[in-house]
Amino acid sequence: MAEVTKDERVLLVVANLVLEDRGPNGNYQSLYKWLDRNAVQVANLLMRPAYRLVETLSEDQVTLGTFFDRVGSLASDPQTKALDVFLVMHGLPGELAFDDVSISTAELAQLLKAADLADRLRLLYSTACYGASHAEHFADAGFRTASGALGVCANGPYEFPTQLLKWRNNQTYKSSVKAGDNPVFRLIHDHAAKLMGFTDVNSEKVIMGKKLTRITSPAT
Repeated sequence: MAEVTKDERVLLVVANLVLEDRGPNGNYQSLYKWLDRNAVQVANLLMRPAYRLVETLSEDQVTLGTFFDRVGSLASDPQTKALDVFLVMHGLPGELAFDDVSISTAELAQLLKAADLADRLRLLYSTACYGASHAEHFADAGFRTASGALGVCANGPYEFPTQLLKWRNNQTYKSSVKAGDNPVFRLIHDHAAKLMGFTDVNSEKVIMGKKLTRITSPAT
């Protein structure tokens, strides 16, 4: 199939870690605000050269309804052949936390399937905790490729920009994830999170779907 050009692909970045304090031993709102801002800034800096449009939702914009509105609008644009979504959110096993509601990713998948967007949904990259438990549902919803962490995810500061650079440079998604999932940096960040009091920390990533997908690959 023909390669997807820059003008035919769009990116939605969803970043909201400040909806509540999820830290075990004190208030981590300052850290979460920094992570939110950093994710938006890094995604814009690194990905705008590679997409026709990079759209962001952050903090109280990250409601379930707004998420669906933006996914539907971006994917329905006649010029769009591939929509990628990056999630920087809180997660629990099988569940994602929006600003207004927490929802099981199995239910979320059913809602996405009902929207009939599967021929434009391409990559779902998540830094949410327990993202591996969500990835299968996103793949079932129609995303060609989806990934997430096995447990509590602490490696975002290294993983996020590293993976984005590889992806932007047309590396396979498998290679991009491998670069961001560097065991040395992953273990350093996981250990630091454990020292902060977080439990069940495991930032190792799992990929569901077509692992050899590239930024130039079609959505289907």
